Amino acid sequence: MATGTGKTRTTIALVDTLLRSKRAQRVLFLADRRELVRQAMSEFKSHLPNESLARIESGETSGARIQFATYPSMMQVYSRLSVGYYDLIVADESHRSIYQRYKAIFDHFDAIQLGLTATPTDYIDHNTFELFDCGDGAPSYYYSYEQAIADRNLVNYRVLDAQTNFQLKGIQGDALPEPLQQMARDQGVEIDELNFDGTDIEKGVINQGTNDAMVREFMDKSRKDARGLPNKSIIFAVSHAHAKRLYESFNRLYPELQRQGMAEIIDSHMERADATLDDFKFRTMPRVAISVDMLDTGVDVPAIQNLVFAKPVFSKVKFWQMIGRGTRLHTDKATGEVKKDFLVIDHWKNFAYFKLKPDGEVDHPSEPLPVRLFRLRLEVWQLLHGREPGAQSTLDAIATLQTMLQALPRQSINVRPHWDELDTLARQWPTPSPSTLEDLSKTIAPLLRLAPLAGLDELQFRVWCERLTIGWLKGAANEQATVRERIQTAIASLADNIPDVQRVAEQRAWAQSPSFWQHLDMGRLATLQAVFAPLMRYRTSAPIHTVEINLPDSITQRSWIIYGPTGEGAFAESYRQQVEALVRRLADQLPELAKLRSGEDLSDEELERIGTMLNQADLFVTEDNLRKAFEAPAASLADFLRHMLCEGVQLPNREQRINAAFDAFIASHGYLRANQLNFLRAVKAAVQSYGRITLAALNEPPLSRVGRVESLFPSQDINELIALTNQLLDEAA
Repeated sequence: MATGTGKTRTTIALVDTLLRSKRAQRVLFLADRRELVRQAMSEFKSHLPNESLARIESGETSGARIQFATYPSMMQVYSRLSVGYYDLIVADESHRSIYQRYKAIFDHFDAIQLGLTATPTDYIDHNTFELFDCGDGAPSYYYSYEQAIADRNLVNYRVLDAQTNFQLKGIQGDALPEPLQQMARDQGVEIDELNFDGTDIEKGVINQGTNDAMVREFMDKSRKDARGLPNKSIIFAVSHAHAKRLYESFNRLYPELQRQGMAEIIDSHMERADATLDDFKFRTMPRVAISVDMLDTGVDVPAIQNLVFAKPVFSKVKFWQMIGRGTRLHTDKATGEVKKDFLVIDHWKNFAYFKLKPDGEVDHPSEPLPVRLFRLRLEVWQLLHGREPGAQSTLDAIATLQTMLQALPRQSINVRPHWDELDTLARQWPTPSPSTLEDLSKTIAPLLRLAPLAGLDELQFRVWCERLTIGWLKGAANEQATVRERIQTAIASLADNIPDVQRVAEQRAWAQSPSFWQHLDMGRLATLQAVFAPLMRYRTSAPIHTVEINLPDSITQRSWIIYGPTGEGAFAESYRQQVEALVRRLADQLPELAKLRSGEDLSDEELERIGTMLNQADLFVTEDNLRKAFEAPAASLADFLRHMLCEGVQLPNREQRINAAFDAFIASHGYLRANQLNFLRAVKAAVQSYGRITLAALNEPPLSRVGRVESLFPSQDINELIALTNQLLDEAA
């Protein structure tokens, strides 16, 4: 269920039903963070005040009927409890490492299991579905964000793209104006040191002026309350140090508001993080939480109306979790104002990134390095077996795989079910048939996360070596070149003053020479791992050099309107304000405008005279320019003038146009069934969010989860629907 649609509330109803019907006597609720446990307990206490509740901590259990624990806390105690101790186990946020790290809890207890998550089904690992007996990647119940918006159970977002000048162009010392060059010199920074792309900000270069610009933009554009203060807001920072710099910007730019406690840092580095989070939830101040990871997921603050992405996000799962912080319904108790949507200020083009690469960089739970290493070695064995089954290199590959399996902890509850298969593999290694490879990769390989094989640096080096081997066996030159560079860098970074490193100085020099790589063979590839992998714990990291300066920066990218014959332009908001002021001023001079303001209709000749008067320097007001500035492609000049002059007259916005178009489509097809109407509602939500809809998009998530379009509509209706969405997009353009 999408964030904010009531996963916990639904669970409480289920728990209450099972307890009252005596189908369950004791319930366990698991979450992955203390704050989420605390939040769930509070909701259970509110709705089931007469039930006994307790929290499991520090290895201590309880006899309460409903018990709460984090996954790590439960790992400490589950083995001391009988298999029938719990009758129902609820796993909150079930996409988070459940299968890989905490499956032992679920295997131990004989209980009904309920998994909860807000993560879209596309990004949940298939093993998690299997854990909860959900075949084919289909959850027992699915309620999407799009459907929740259509049902008015959640609110949608609006995005303000805002990149600063330095984010767009970078900081190039020789390109800075002379006053800024002098400011840099006064701060002790050489001009030739300043050679950074925009993406290097807060990594290779720290410019406080960029943070100042972000804070100013937030204070200018954020949704505010009746007092003019920002509504509850979260700013997602790159790091704790970045959060501190944003906090310092608030202190420096808005000291009077900061004396009231407007902005605070809430992350794991702060001593009073939990108390400050409670203040943010329940008190007037703070209004702004500057956070690093702690507030990205799970925190329930319905009053949030502003989210600021002050960092790039590359995981689509995390991205949607962060968006979920603002989607809940809320009504201001003081003013009665209802939250209709919320604002996202995106300083790093995250929305553009996920539109270009909709799968993101990390779509699934990360693959542990030991598991990845085993799977790569399986591929090496398969390739070698295909060349020469009885060769020594093939036998060595099998021995390496068997050695990895021998390192598995036999007494682990996760390993025990596979004893017979592991014993068979130790005695007789099979031939690489498709079924064997699938079993080894999907069933056996995940167990390797439990094996104490080596340190992180050594495992990563071995993974690179196996990738190099696969690239060499396949003749993939590009893959070899990429991994070779990483291997050489790792070998070069070994500490020279370590005796173990000194003993392999000759091999080290050879491995870094061109001749080693010109004549690669299996022997040399094996040497890389055997000699250098155990030494990777002696790697030294080159210190990252960052330059800290403080140059004034400003927001330079917003919606821009070009309206003049020689390229004159302005921000859409500014242009609208100037046009409205001009029209109101002319209304006292032109009888045609006075007539329109009084509610009378105008003839074509009168509208033409007004158009001629408006289409002059300096604003060159035309119907086309007004359509762009007001984002109302279907409105006429008379519509715009009435909107400016007549109180209460509004232009139809994009959402209203889409609603009207779909209502007309439904009215013209009066025979539609309930499942067809549900599908059309989902398509409408998709059009409002993404724009153009193709036939392929109708057969993909999220729409395919509502129904199969070919089974719901005849081909003529499908073509009409696609034409309708394209027409709406063409009008907007």
